[in-house]
Amino acid sequence: MKKVIWYVLHNSPEIDAYMDEFQSEHPDSDMQQEFPRWFEKKIGNLYIANDPRCTPDLFALACGPLSTATSIKSCVVNGVKFVVHSRDVKRTTQNSGICSPGEKKGEMYYGLLEEILEFAYTQFKVVLF
Repeated sequence: MKKVIWYVLHNSPEIDAYMDEFQSEHPDSDMQQEFPRWFEKKIGNLYIANDPRCTPDLFALACGPLSTATSIKSCVVNGVKFVVHSRDVKRTTQNSGICSPGEKKGEMYYGLLEEILEFAYTQFKVVLF
């Protein structure tokens, strides 16, 4: 679960300022291990103080997801439908193929979507492929 929490935090641009603050206060710390706990305390203190910087989404990110994930067969993200391969096997039209940019410029990774996990936060849900 720690990896999921870190992945979601690391890919949430609204907390970049808090990541910068943590790095300036703790330059020798392991960001991945220590930031989530620090961020939870920081936002918790803002929440207690009724600080307007503590938005519902920031509070949800700080609290983290429910401890269990739900495995789902399909979802729509930004208007695009994603379907796991096992659901497509016996269908005439298939939609489980995905592509993602590789590490090198112009390189693409192609594959089949094997699993979709949905994590519920208090304000929103996050899906990870």
